[in-house]
Amino acid sequence: MSVESPDILSVLYVEKDQDTFDLICSSLESNLTFPSLVDRATNLSEALSRIKDRPYQLLLIDSELDGSVDLAMLEEIKKIKFFLPFVLMVPIHNDMLVRKAYQYGVADLIVKSQFHFQELAGRLRAIYEKHRQKAVSSVSAAVDQGGKAMTGKISQQPIQPFQFSHPGDREIRDALTGVYNHSHLFERMVDEFARAKRHSYPLACLVLDIDHFKSINEKWNHRVGDELLKETAQLLFQNCRLGDFVARYGGEEFAVLMPHTDYQGAMEAGERLRRVFSENRFLVDSEDIHLTISVGIAAFPEDYMEKRAELLTFSVQALYKSKASGRNRLTLYKDIVPIFGKDDLPTLKISEEKVMEFQRRISEIASNARRNYIEAAKAMIMALENKDRFTAGHAATCAKYAMQAAEAIGMSLDEAEIVEHAALLHDIGKVCIPDEILLKPSKLTFAEFETMRQHPYLGYKMLKPLKFLDREAQMVLHHHEWWNGEGYPCRLKGDEIPLGSRIISVVDSYDTMRNAGGRYKKTCSVEDAVKELIGCSGAQFDPKAVESFIKVLVTRGELSADGYDRVRLEEALKACQEQSIFGNDSAAA
Repeated sequence: MSVESPDILSVLYVEKDQDTFDLICSSLESNLTFPSLVDRATNLSEALSRIKDRPYQLLLIDSELDGSVDLAMLEEIKKIKFFLPFVLMVPIHNDMLVRKAYQYGVADLIVKSQFHFQELAGRLRAIYEKHRQKAVSSVSAAVDQGGKAMTGKISQQPIQPFQFSHPGDREIRDALTGVYNHSHLFERMVDEFARAKRHSYPLACLVLDIDHFKSINEKWNHRVGDELLKETAQLLFQNCRLGDFVARYGGEEFAVLMPHTDYQGAMEAGERLRRVFSENRFLVDSEDIHLTISVGIAAFPEDYMEKRAELLTFSVQALYKSKASGRNRLTLYKDIVPIFGKDDLPTLKISEEKVMEFQRRISEIASNARRNYIEAAKAMIMALENKDRFTAGHAATCAKYAMQAAEAIGMSLDEAEIVEHAALLHDIGKVCIPDEILLKPSKLTFAEFETMRQHPYLGYKMLKPLKFLDREAQMVLHHHEWWNGEGYPCRLKGDEIPLGSRIISVVDSYDTMRNAGGRYKKTCSVEDAVKELIGCSGAQFDPKAVESFIKVLVTRGELSADGYDRVRLEEALKACQEQSIFGNDSAAA
């Protein structure tokens, strides 16, 4: 008898620091897709006592409970013999610790400085499901040519094309992955749809897309990306029925036609595939790649269709909704029809295949243009920073901190990525400032300072013509505004300033004090820089943005939990809240 998966995952989090617990607890319990209920224990002995009193499903353990990360922690866990899956949170990736942890029974490791808060709930759920149903993760070698498991290491050999068994396969199969190609998908869909309609049986279509695949190509290389596409095809073969039709739809998108399957069956299959992908890992240079997928589903006859190609069209529209809603999720077309207003859509006198092909090409062009511009701008910024040893790496550091602070404050992953890009580009306007001002070792004159103050507007002018960077342009323009309205260039105040700009203002000032400030005076320690941020909260900085950034520093292990003035920060937050309430009351009056 199988144990049903709980609607709410009961997690015991072993963490001695209250702030870190509050941050992780808030992230898990606010996730509606993967709801969790989190309790706290401050040490392993307390955790063991709590487990005896309550049946938890998963343990989340901070590896730094005693102030250091070593094998003694794992030895203690091994002696206790927890009879439920436990996840270890570590500050940095350490190959030896990873190997030992898995030997000692750790279900998974989470690197604090790398994970995204919004993805934590889904990852813990996947770990629990893997423990509950080991059969899900133990995929069989169902592909004729076989291949590595997702836990294998990427081969250093060049990617070999798929070896076709029959000469005719070259016309209907994808050369890289071996699954059916885009053209044959449409041919097969026409036949399957006609057969389903003639014999009155259901037919479902599932389209999936690998989330953030382009960033994988950028971080490693296209060879790794191609290998992952081959592994994706193998996983689909291994986890779909023999009667299902698996095809590569385009790029990192795959489609599965499922005869004799209604919405319920397709939804179960889609969720199973989504879990399988999130549970598997792929090692690249001893670093894990965790893949997630977004899924869209349509089904005949439950969805009314006038054309055979609409089965695929509707699935793709549902997929776009999944990606727009945060990725790593499944959407049914029937659930979004009221949003799109199908009856109000114009009738196009063009084949659906061509429409979808144009959509894909436009999407790829826009994505490539955005990525290429950001990379070109990054190269310009690096060249600018390399002129001055005090600013080298400033933009990249700000981008990293800004994204994590954006997630900590509650922004979605997509929103946080926009803030990350804006932080990377925030000083791009300085390429228009003369070197004699940028590199001047002494204090700037009034005229020189006024020239320097032009860089947010100059950066905005550079980015504004590019529609795909419109929001980043706004954040760049306002990243020197002050919370009290005394900043520049527009003297915006409070919530008038874009949230991304408020976050960038905090991380920009922090990194300047820590590193770039060395041009004029001694650089600050982490504690002194944080003290300055708190001291200026409510005047220069948004107290909430400062609070979220401090949580990031604590979580990353760069600042101790008692390394800042908590009371003064809370006073600034309280004053900000009271000012907001007072302002709202005045407006209402």
